[in-house]
Amino acid sequence: MSEAKVQKEAAEEFGSYEVKFEGLEDGYRVTVRGDKEKVKSQRRVGASFINFLRQVEKAGWPIPFPFRLLLKFWGNYNTKGVKGA
Repeated sequence: MSEAKVQKEAAEEFGSYEVKFEGLEDGYRVTVRGDKEKVKSQRRVGASFINFLRQVEKAGWPIPFPFRLLLKFWGNYNTKGVKGA
């Protein structure tokens, strides 16, 4: 994987998290760093919510717009996989 050329960069700390925003030649990259155990816990909660939304969709219940968008994004994110792995 080739290293992208960073044109602009900004970093900010929010409590125990560090957020880094980079402007690349062909797009943007956002990096969030924080306490590893807390991030794992939040990922589990997020994954549980996504699974709940999938079950609601299968049941045929209406899902509000922002959650439909989240479900679509998550589906695309999971199907594309990791490049170079």
